[in-house]
Amino acid sequence: MFLWAVSISLAIAVALGETYAFFIDKLVVSPWIAILAVHCLLAAVLLKWSLPLRESFRLRGGPIMPWLAAPLVLTGALFLGILTRSDGMKYSLAASSDLVYAVATLTVIPMVEEVIFRGGISPFLARFVGGSWAVWFAAIVFSMAHTLPTLGRVVGFKVGLPLGPFLLAICCDFIVRRWGRIWPAVFFHSACNGTVYVFNYVNPSWMRHFGGLYM
Repeated sequence: MFLWAVSISLAIAVALGETYAFFIDKLVVSPWIAILAVHCLLAAVLLKWSLPLRESFRLRGGPIMPWLAAPLVLTGALFLGILTRSDGMKYSLAASSDLVYAVATLTVIPMVEEVIFRGGISPFLARFVGGSWAVWFAAIVFSMAHTLPTLGRVVGFKVGLPLGPFLLAICCDFIVRRWGRIWPAVFFHSACNGTVYVFNYVNPSWMRHFGGLYM
């Protein structure tokens, strides 16, 4: 089962990577916009054909617990930055100059990525390797997707498994599986992306410590 899971995960990752590369080559836009275009198309297809996925977008009813993850992350980052302002460390501010990208990382990017990876790829892998394995291997695919995993790059060992996306995927998958709702995972994903801006503007020193988690 392990080798089967590895094979399927690699196939999915490479398919995504090749699709990203094709759109990046054909579209005269920034690479992140080309990848976002791919994700939007895939998300639209999944939402069109998957009734369970559409039902997971319901907002009303249900426990409040999954909704607490996002504000806790942002509050924690804010307090961490404020309470350590006098830590004696001085680093230059690394604020993003691309407002459009900043807005996208807090809105549409988390939504389409949750639809694709937690609403599509994770359930698909579960059909072959079971739910527990699917969580881990879907997280691996999500992490690899952040390093443009084309076939050539995979064969040449030029892709990686960044820790930040991997941990984010595990947490979001847990939220979706535990409570059957995707919006809390979207907001949690957005909050995690938002911590980079919180740290940048409150205490940039933390970007030196946590910078490796952001991809």
